[in-house]
Amino acid sequence: MILSLLRESKDYIKNNNKFIKLVFYISFWKLLYTLVLISYNINNLLIYRFDKWLPRMSTLKYFLEEIISNHLVWLVILIAFIILIWYVFLYPTGMSAIIHFLKDKKNSIWKAIWKGVTDFFVMFELNALAFSFWFYTYAITVLRLFTLWILDNTIAIILVSVWWLAALFSSIFWQYAKFLIVIENMWVFEAIKKSISITITNIWVTIRWRVMQLVTYILFYFKAFIIASAPMLLVYFLINAWLADRGFKWVIRLVGVITVILIIYMISIIQAFFRKFWFKMYNKVVKIEE
Repeated sequence: MILSLLRESKDYIKNNNKFIKLVFYISFWKLLYTLVLISYNINNLLIYRFDKWLPRMSTLKYFLEEIISNHLVWLVILIAFIILIWYVFLYPTGMSAIIHFLKDKKNSIWKAIWKGVTDFFVMFELNALAFSFWFYTYAITVLRLFTLWILDNTIAIILVSVWWLAALFSSIFWQYAKFLIVIENMWVFEAIKKSISITITNIWVTIRWRVMQLVTYILFYFKAFIIASAPMLLVYFLINAWLADRGFKWVIRLVGVITVILIIYMISIIQAFFRKFWFKMYNKVVKIEE
């Protein structure tokens, strides 16, 4: 069953660029925010714990200095404000809109977004509840704690391990909640309870899928890294060869922006694929239960 659903989801993504664009538009600011946070924390990790293996000039440090020297802090504050407003008000609507788009055979983006507005409050509640259990949140926090030498503490390790188990549980057992909210008009805790019940009933299928999803993620991100490595290495070379002081700043900025957009677009493709798969998975397990 899983392999057939994977093939169907792959064919859908290949033949429906409109859906990829919808996911890209909805996820752009979240992915940008996540990329910046992860890059910042990895940069600090390398500087404070592995600085003897690094050149003195880091790519992220260069861009931070560029922002400060060109008085662009106001622009960063504006972008941060946009991300905050988008995350609080628009992202919950967008999550619902994706499901409405998949449910609507006419595939109307604006119609799906308009329907998503009606689910704002309940999707906002689910989003706020799930935020602490996202693996992105977990990974960023663990990186920060490791950089600050806090994870050398036994109590901290135990707490982080418990948090990881909670994040793992929610990522497995809460997957159907958003579909139950949008499609069956359930409230948050009712949807979570039903999602856990559905997952337990189909536990072996879920475990097989999770393993396959992990393998797919690793392969995709490896390919994405290979594709994005060329512009990333170009930026790194231009900065560390001090070519920025010879009139190449505009090249660095252009390549940097293109690289970020390229990475976000590639991540949007894999997110679109998995959202389509979970939608088909939801329809399949609901029919089995009926």
